[in-house]
Amino acid sequence: MSGLLSKATAAEDATQQEPVEQESKPGAGLLAQSSDGPDIPAILTSIGWAVIVVGGLLSLQGGFWGLIVVLVVLVIGLGALYAGQHMSEGGVEPMRMSGAAALAVLLALGPYGVSMLMPESSFGIADVELKEDSNELSFRVIGSASEVDAIVTANGDTMWSETKSLSQDSARFNVPLEDIFIGNAWACGVSACDVSTTQIEYMIEVTSGDVTQSTEINPEFMTREVKDSGVRITPIISQESTGDNNNPGNDKQVEGILVEMKAGLLPSAHAHEDSGWHSSTGGIWVESDYTLELLITKGGSVVYDSTDCSNPSKKGFPTIDVNGVDGISCKGDSGVTINGWFAMPGDANDDARGEYLSLDAMNYDEDGCYTFEVRIHNTFYAEMNTEDTTSDGTIIDTDVAWELDFENYNNNEDSQKPDPSMETC
Repeated sequence: MSGLLSKATAAEDATQQEPVEQESKPGAGLLAQSSDGPDIPAILTSIGWAVIVVGGLLSLQGGFWGLIVVLVVLVIGLGALYAGQHMSEGGVEPMRMSGAAALAVLLALGPYGVSMLMPESSFGIADVELKEDSNELSFRVIGSASEVDAIVTANGDTMWSETKSLSQDSARFNVPLEDIFIGNAWACGVSACDVSTTQIEYMIEVTSGDVTQSTEINPEFMTREVKDSGVRITPIISQESTGDNNNPGNDKQVEGILVEMKAGLLPSAHAHEDSGWHSSTGGIWVESDYTLELLITKGGSVVYDSTDCSNPSKKGFPTIDVNGVDGISCKGDSGVTINGWFAMPGDANDDARGEYLSLDAMNYDEDGCYTFEVRIHNTFYAEMNTEDTTSDGTIIDTDVAWELDFENYNNNEDSQKPDPSMETC
């Protein structure tokens, strides 16, 4: 028994004499614990470079205030770079910091230096556009020039001028079209219209010091005067069955006419033709401000007039007011697109062809030669800037006339009768 106790005591003493080794755990120190959070040095370095890039963009503005802003941003950016290196484990490395500073200065001040070295009279003409609502030609001058003189010429003659200082390296000019228009830039020949040839050249010229920049104004912008028109008519014919099974037939009656019109620039060879038609010629559709009137006369007397809608009880074709390429009747209930043929509003309606002019409305009571007279009232016309001009921009076309035989046609009971001939007269 005593032997067993002695062995147990000896084993216990041996156990107490052995040192207890504790397993060391990584990350027990303060720096190791902070590694689990955000990397502050890397964040500061990224912020520094981002600020320096912003400084480079700001330096493109140039000027005294641009330099001050760039210097402030550069100091902030370099400060962030220095703080990032200082808080890193390796501390500030002189060579690395010097290289970073040199690159920062190059990024931030490089664009500023380039802008300052640009010639004082470096500029260009941009954003030439037409403001149809205000009837203005608009353009911008951009560049490093402090002040520019701008003029607009027509065939070499100065029509408008203005001087402006550039703000934020830019200045916008708005030129009233009424001050510079002396005629259409485009024109039509005898049989065709050639838009590759300019009849009147409109130019923008901008000067600063000894440097002049110029550009041609789009000829389409400066083709503003409507000079030609065309009319064509189509009879609206109703058919009713007549007779009986032994003698069937059709009674065809002219109820009225569909009247279509076009306006713009047309070849001088364009003409109206038999059957109420018009020659198939191309044309130039004018985007401008003008008013169209249409009236029908016979033997010098008006049988169906034009109305501006000021008198609601007056019968007649409503005037068409055009702004750009969009037209609308004075009644406000019929919009038309001017790029080609368009139907004039009428007092009656056909399911297939739309509105038309009824024979009753035009008081049609006898056959004869009827003239379809078109009146064009231009806002812009060639003589508008000519001193002592008597022109008001109105053009009257009276060369469209057809021999209408609707009374004779309607009285003809032949069910096989052809459509009215409507020969020119």
